[in-house]
Amino acid sequence: MELKEILLLSFCSKRVQKSIKQQFRIEFNKGFRITCGMNDPRMCHWQDEDEKRLELIVDHKENDKKVISWKYVNSLENLDLLNEFKFLEEKYSYEACDIDLKPGFTFEINGLRCRCSISLDLKSGIPTLYFEKNVMKKWPMELHKYCVELFRTTSDLEMIMNLNDSSDLHENQTIKDSYLHNSLENLDPRIVDEFFEKANIQNSFSTVMQRLEGFVSDDSKLWNIPNVFIPNSWVHARQLIRFTGKHANFSVGDYRDDVTQDLNAFLKHWLNSDNTNLETLVVRGSCSSTEGLFDGIQTSRWDPAKRQAKYVSNVPFETLWEYRFGEGCRFSNYLSFWPNELDCTDTFDIVRQSDGLIASIKVDISAFSREICLCFYWNI
Repeated sequence: MELKEILLLSFCSKRVQKSIKQQFRIEFNKGFRITCGMNDPRMCHWQDEDEKRLELIVDHKENDKKVISWKYVNSLENLDLLNEFKFLEEKYSYEACDIDLKPGFTFEINGLRCRCSISLDLKSGIPTLYFEKNVMKKWPMELHKYCVELFRTTSDLEMIMNLNDSSDLHENQTIKDSYLHNSLENLDPRIVDEFFEKANIQNSFSTVMQRLEGFVSDDSKLWNIPNVFIPNSWVHARQLIRFTGKHANFSVGDYRDDVTQDLNAFLKHWLNSDNTNLETLVVRGSCSSTEGLFDGIQTSRWDPAKRQAKYVSNVPFETLWEYRFGEGCRFSNYLSFWPNELDCTDTFDIVRQSDGLIASIKVDISAFSREICLCFYWNI
């Protein structure tokens, strides 16, 4: 039996659940992921935007297994799927809708009693459950907890979602890794702060394309996430001193901002701090001169007696979630966006006098603009 079939079977009774827990065990996996449909109307949708699904993570590639999907409706009474969901209306505009809907199911999961209707995908056999919206915030996390206990997997949870729709989040929901769908919409930065108030992200947060109308607040919980990848301008260079995590990749300010003085202030702040948590920082922004970047800071060139010629970062990003035209949404290798190896023979070294910690700084200036790429690696 496949995973989706075993899950449906487990809903039959507690005796069946107990039998599955005793006899069935999943092979190698990395836990579960909840994926929400992309909701930006300007992006080509390769997934029903109303659909949310639970997947078993194997390798972030074709071996990941879709287990179950669900959608929310206004009412289960006399449910008309074509009227409820725009995606289905467009899909079946020239043919009959052949979804076999089974109404009137009621089951209990972790004390949550749910009424639902169910349909099965004719090709994949994957079930889709339809719930009324009053269980919107309860169902996803209860399902995840249920599957962790049933299949005895790690409790780590990944989520792929839209920044402007946190309806699937409980208050203070713990998430190991969070990915955002690509979006062309410019959002109010207060939405980001509200998102991080709900989402307790333990390991990493990444987005490839999501713009804001300004910068996140100085008090945002974004600064406490261990590993961050944000190539859009969510933060200003003067805010970098607030980051308390291990690894970050930021674009700072916008193309009109000269961030030279702010980056200089950040380097001086690090030299006078006791921060030993930060390991890798990549910053992109507009810079007027490298002289101003190191103003008042003593630098030296690479010394083979002090460190190796190559520094290999242990950035934990394995994958990033992105949309590719003609291919849809997929996971891509982080190293295709940024290498994890630095040639220290071509860097500026600065030394913190309080503990002797060395930071190697690589500066790349674009030949076509004033953009500077500041790579900041620590010799730990």
